[in-house]
This record gives sequence, structure tokens and C-alpha cells, in this order.
Amino acid sequence: MGPDKRMRQEKIVEYDVLYQKFFDQELSAPPVDAASADILKKQADALREQAELLDLAEDLIMVLDMDHHILFWNRGAEKKYGWSRRDVRGENIHTLLRTSFPQSLKNIEETLIACGQWEGELNQIRRDGSPILVESRWSLRRNEQGKPLAILEINHDISQRKHAEAMLQKTLGELEARVQERTADLQKVNAELHEEIIERKRMEEVLKRREKELKINTKNLEELNAALTVLLKKREEDKNELEEKVLSNVKSMVLPYVKKIKMTALDATQMNYMNILEAHLNEITSPFRHKLTSQSLNLTPREVQVALLIKDGRTTKEIAELMNVCPGAVALHRNHIRKKLGLNHKKINLASHLSLLP
Repeated sequence: MGPDKRMRQEKIVEYDVLYQKFFDQELSAPPVDAASADILKKQADALREQAELLDLAEDLIMVLDMDHHILFWNRGAEKKYGWSRRDVRGENIHTLLRTSFPQSLKNIEETLIACGQWEGELNQIRRDGSPILVESRWSLRRNEQGKPLAILEINHDISQRKHAEAMLQKTLGELEARVQERTADLQKVNAELHEEIIERKRMEEVLKRREKELKINTKNLEELNAALTVLLKKREEDKNELEEKVLSNVKSMVLPYVKKIKMTALDATQMNYMNILEAHLNEITSPFRHKLTSQSLNLTPREVQVALLIKDGRTTKEIAELMNVCPGAVALHRNHIRKKLGLNHKKINLASHLSLLP
């Protein structure tokens, strides 16, 4: 066995014995005296406490010789990498974990010797073949003469953090792309809005001219409407005057003579002719009495005819003869007219009420 290999094996045995004595079990050999026992007990307690802390730590803690062979491997490393300390004892850690360095291992060792420590990120492979990214801190242990003896390597799993950072970077990149896209869209919209503003200003000028023209046309139309209103009013007055004249002439110049003729000795045929003549005259003049009809929109045409005859002062018998119906039918129409005009149960003469209507 060569001297280097023998020295590495001795260090492995040293760390293994130290771990077994002060972590897994108590000392078996009794001390020589009480003072030595007390000193050894304090040392054992201190070493046990340090070993417990190393095993309780979530970080992956390893002690390596200067050739990177594993001398100590805490339980955090066991859980994270998948190998027990017994499996990895004496193994080259970088061969075991297939470590990828951010720079050459030689440069890292030079930095470690010169500064006493080194920090960086390492890509490694677990026992199950899954990758792991660790934040690694190396500290150099020297003897009293300053000669390097061992390397304390403390690794912290940052795989999830790096994954989260990568996702965040991806999200930021996508967000930046969206911002640029949105900026381009906004610039396009702004250009369109600028064109729209110019078009609106042009349309406003057109609308102002149109508004001015409309004001002139409106004024002309108002004057024309005023003239038409005067003409329509005059026409309505003339129409009403003509209606009144026709109605008045028929009532005063025709119907009285019809009544007188009916009072003479006429046979039945002649009387029927006269009744028909009188009814037709009433029908001819009935459009001139439209105001009564318009105010009684709920009256039937037959009821309007009866109402007009009642307004002219005709009796039920006369209306029955003119309409060639029985007096009972006329009486029924009279009752319907009173009900529709709201005169039921009121002592108001129907003929008088009708005569007051326009």
C-alpha cells in the first residue's frame, strides 16, 4: 500500500472512529483518573454535540481529504444524494456525483489554497440518476504548520430555487415580449387615434358649415310653417264656415219642408219616400257633425246616427220611422248612448246634453 493511500485510509478510520465514539455510542474504556475522565467527558460531549449538529443540519456536509476522497458524510447528504456514509467512505466525491464545475478543478483548488475557501454552483447526479444543483462552499483545514489537511464541503440544494428563477426569468421574458407587443399595439392605436382626430376635426368643420346652413334652412322653414299655419287655420275656418252653412241651410231650408210634406195626406209609399229622403239628408250632413262622433269614439255608427237625430230634436217614434226600426230598438240605443256618455242614473236630458257638445 502506498503512503498516500495509507494516509487517506488512516484519515477515514480516524473520522469513522471519531464518529462512532462520540455520536453512535459512549466510550467503553474507563479513564485513568478523575481529572482525565472529566476532560475526556467534556471533549466527548463537545464532539457529540458537533456531530449531532452536523447530522441535524439540512445542508449536505462532507469532509474530504486533499484528493477529494470522502472522510465524513452527514445524514443530510445521505438523504439528498441517496448513498449511506458507509457506501461512500473513501470514494472520490466528484467521480461519485459526476460533478460539473463552473471552471476547472485545478483553478478551484488554487483558489482554495490561496484564500482558504471557495464558493460556487455545482451540477451533480444523485444515486437515482436525477440531477441536482447545489450551492457549494469549501473551507480548507490546515495543521499547526499551515499544511493543508482536509476540505470541509457544505452544499445547499438550490435546484428548486434555480427552477423558480428560471421560471421567473421565462415569465419576465414573456412579460417583456407582451409589453413590447402591447407597446407596438398602443403605438399603432395612437397613430390611428391621431388620424381619427384629424378626421374628426375635418368633420367638425363640415358639421359647422352644415349647422350654419341648417340654421338658415330652419329659419326659412319656420317662416314657411308660419305662413302654412296661417293658411291652414284660414282653410279650417273656411271649412267650418262651409260646414255650418251647409248644415244650417239643410236644417232651415230643406228639413222643415220635408216635415211639412210629411204632415200632409200622403199614402204609405209617399211617406216611406219622405222618410228615406229625410234619412239621406241626415246622412249627407252627418260628416259635418264629426265633432260629436270624435268625442264619442266608443259609439257605434248606428248609435252615432241615433245621437245625431236626438240632437236634432227627433222623438223616439220619429227616429224609429226614419231608421225603419221599432221604437224599442231606438230606446235600447238611447240607453246605450246614455251609459257610454256616463249619464246613467242622472237626471239629465239626453237631447240637451248632446246639444251642448261641439
